[in-house]
Amino acid sequence: MLIASFPETEDIGRKVAKMLKVGYTKIMTEDFPDSEFHLELKKNPKNKIVVIVSSMTKDPDEKLIETILAGGIAKDYGAKKVILVATYMPYMRQDKHFEKYDSLSSKHILKLFGNFDKIIAIDPHLHRIKKMRQAYGKAESITTNWLVADYIKKRFGKEFSIVGPDAESTQWSSKVARMLGSDVVILKKTRFSSRKIKQADIKGRLKENVIIIDDIISTGKTIIGAIKLARKHGAKRIIVIGIHGLLIGKSAEQIRKYAELITSNTIENKYAKIDVSPAIAKALKRFN
Repeated sequence: MLIASFPETEDIGRKVAKMLKVGYTKIMTEDFPDSEFHLELKKNPKNKIVVIVSSMTKDPDEKLIETILAGGIAKDYGAKKVILVATYMPYMRQDKHFEKYDSLSSKHILKLFGNFDKIIAIDPHLHRIKKMRQAYGKAESITTNWLVADYIKKRFGKEFSIVGPDAESTQWSSKVARMLGSDVVILKKTRFSSRKIKQADIKGRLKENVIIIDDIISTGKTIIGAIKLARKHGAKRIIVIGIHGLLIGKSAEQIRKYAELITSNTIENKYAKIDVSPAIAKALKRFN
C-alpha cells in the first residue's frame, strides 16, 4: 500500500502510513501559466494499492479536479487499486432537488471519481440519502463518533448535557451521547436561507456544562443559536465540537465569544484537536 496526500492532508497521510506500516508519498501540485493544474506523485505507484487522502474544501472545485487527476496518475502508472479517502467530501448537502430545476449535486459529483476503485468519505453530510452507496455504488462512509466520544471522556468527564443544534446533527450528537451514557437534546430548526434560521426553544433545564456537537460548522449561525438557547436554560460552560470546521468568515471568532471551539483535523484549522487518522487506518486495514 502507498498513502499519497496533498499538502493540506500531509500530517494525516503520514500518520496513517505509520500506523499501517506502509509507504508514503507527497502529491506535488503546481499551476501552468493558464491556471491548469499539473500534478506529480513522488513515488512509483506500480502494483500498489494507492490511497489518495484529500480534503476537498477551501476552493472545493479546484480540489475536486486535483483529486481526480491524482487518481488518474496512479491508474496510468499501474496501481493495483486506487482508493480515495475524502476527509471532507463537498457537494453532499444538496441531496435532493430542493427547488424546481436545481442541482442534485451529491448524486452527480460522486460520479466524477470514476478512476477510483473505492471512495471512503469521513462523516459525509448524509440526511435524505442515508448511505453513500445510494448515491454512488463504489462509495462508503466512516464515522469519527468514537474518536469524539473518547476525546470528550478524557477531557470533560461525565457531568454534561449534549445538544444537537438541529435534526441533521442527530447522527453525531445522539450517537456520541449514547456512547457516553449522556442525556441529549436535539433542537428543531427551520431554515429560511443559508444564513437565516430559526430554532425552537428547549424544554427544561440543562446541566451547567453543555457540549454542542454538529458535523459541519460553516457560517456558525446554527451553532450561535444553539449556544444562546443553552445559556438561557442553565449552561455555564459551553463546548462546541464540529467534525468539519469550514469556519466561513468570522464564524470561529463569533463562536469563541461564548464557547470553547473544537474540531477534528479533517480540515486544517487552529481549533483541530481531534485526530481522525485512527479512523482512516482502521478503515484501510482490510485492504492492506
